[in-house]
Amino acid sequence: MKLADDLYAYPWTQPSANNCNAYLAGGDLPILIDPGHTRLFAHVQRGLGQDGISQPPQLVVLTHCHPDHLEAALPLQKAGLRVAMHAREVAYLDKEGRQMAASLGMSLPEMQMDILLEEGELKAGQEAFEVLHTPGHSPGHICLYWPRHKALFAGDLIFAQGVGRVDFPGGDGAALKESIQRMAALDLQWLLPGHGPMLKGAENIKRNFELIEKTYFGSI
Repeated sequence: MKLADDLYAYPWTQPSANNCNAYLAGGDLPILIDPGHTRLFAHVQRGLGQDGISQPPQLVVLTHCHPDHLEAALPLQKAGLRVAMHAREVAYLDKEGRQMAASLGMSLPEMQMDILLEEGELKAGQEAFEVLHTPGHSPGHICLYWPRHKALFAGDLIFAQGVGRVDFPGGDGAALKESIQRMAALDLQWLLPGHGPMLKGAENIKRNFELIEKTYFGSI
């Protein structure tokens, strides 16, 4: 689903199975953000075909290592795509991340990251993105900001009228609140979360941040 020039969304809307929203961003070297579960990745492939994407993604960026965001990255890597995740999340993946997945009756693939992300600029061809370390839902969680469209790929940090869970191993409520407050200060026209509906327009996004602070900050 095309949102704007070189910006596409593949939201997961089926309540019968847990999966994440996936996004494609960029022009000459597109980035695929959070491909989701391997068994459910066909819906992203269909969407790419329906949108007539002529330049396939070359890089997968993971906001964090939970299975519903990361799992399909392994077959994509085997197909030749590079995979990137924050360095702190890689360390978490090998310890608490696997414990978390096991507690949910799932497993995480054994894989090596091609790129270890840190806070700062990420170049993808002619496009420049900003990697923002936003711990709370997990220790190495990131959001990805695209200045061209003022778009924030928020992972599981914040949703429309909701926030990421902090009761998993590695979750931290104080860090989550601090990360949300940092993102609230950005100039945004798109809030593109890992689950649920997307938000468009600065005022809508501002109201959502205000609602989150009022509704959730006292109980996190």
